[in-house]
Amino acid sequence: MIEVTVNRAAVNIEALDEQLRTAFGSATSGFSIGAGQVTVYLADNATPTQVDQARAIVISHDPSALTVAQQAALISRQKLDQARRDYDAAEIDLTPYAGKDPLLVALAQKIVWLEREIVSLRAEPLTANSTSPSHL
Repeated sequence: MIEVTVNRAAVNIEALDEQLRTAFGSATSGFSIGAGQVTVYLADNATPTQVDQARAIVISHDPSALTVAQQAALISRQKLDQARRDYDAAEIDLTPYAGKDPLLVALAQKIVWLEREIVSLRAEPLTANSTSPSHL
């Protein structure tokens, strides 16, 4: 295995991994980060050109550039944050459902209850004794 080490403190792990795998495919087994260095692992049969290319990719890597998956996740978080801002102060008014189909009324009541539970969960600091679903 050929190791290509470059001094580099900040990296976007997902993006750099994607760049290296796109460039080298199975000729790389990945990379590691530590002590301000990135070490790329290339197959023993990697050419000097590939070694130079690996070094160039790490040097020119922009840690602020996002992968397609990271961009999609960011957009999704932004949409959720916007929806929270838009609907955070608006309590659902159940009076328009009075006298309607009982299933519709029950659904509206459950939505109000779920909304309150979510707000409550977001407001509670998680502790070691928490009974939130993630700690059960």
